[in-house]
Amino acid sequence: MRQTNPVAPLSPSRSAVGRQTWRPRIVRSLATHPRRDYWLERVPETPGRYQVRGVTGVIFILFGLMKAFDFTLPILVGAPGLQVNTGVEGFAQLISGIGMPFPLFNASMVIAMEVVLGLGLILGAWTPATRLITRLCALPLAGDMMVALLVGIRQIQGNPVMIDGYAIMNQFWRLPVELGLLAGMVYLLWRPAAQAMKPHLVPVPSPTRER
Repeated sequence: MRQTNPVAPLSPSRSAVGRQTWRPRIVRSLATHPRRDYWLERVPETPGRYQVRGVTGVIFILFGLMKAFDFTLPILVGAPGLQVNTGVEGFAQLISGIGMPFPLFNASMVIAMEVVLGLGLILGAWTPATRLITRLCALPLAGDMMVALLVGIRQIQGNPVMIDGYAIMNQFWRLPVELGLLAGMVYLLWRPAAQAMKPHLVPVPSPTRER
């Protein structure tokens, strides 16, 4: 009788094994990540939150532009008779009186931050990543208002910021506006997007059979 050799089982090729090992990784990478999707999704806003974003964003944009232009900087200085440089250099002179280092660099950064991030507060309601954009905008602006409030506290304590013998930034409206802006930024940091509305279930009476 002819002796037959047993057929060896076919072993998968190396490329097939590679495809099988990479396939689960691709599936895992394409799977949803709830935490990532939480920060990257667009969340519809409520009318009240639109107002918070719009009012605070517009005020920050106006404050930034007022610091940059010659004819509006004296309004922020609040010291008639004080001769300061105009535009960014003038604002750098003001913050140097506060004691901030690198005044020209920091003045440019504050102006750009208030304009760009104020615009981000407004547009963040219509863009993806609503929560992420809102917090990235609100956090630096909250720090900006905390520094401004330190100046206001000095005014209340009778130790105003002086430049050439003039008390600067001593207007009556500054402290309430800065407190309101800080409160708005803290609120947006605490709740960067509107909460999801829970469906309201209305009980439906069961139909009764007529006798």
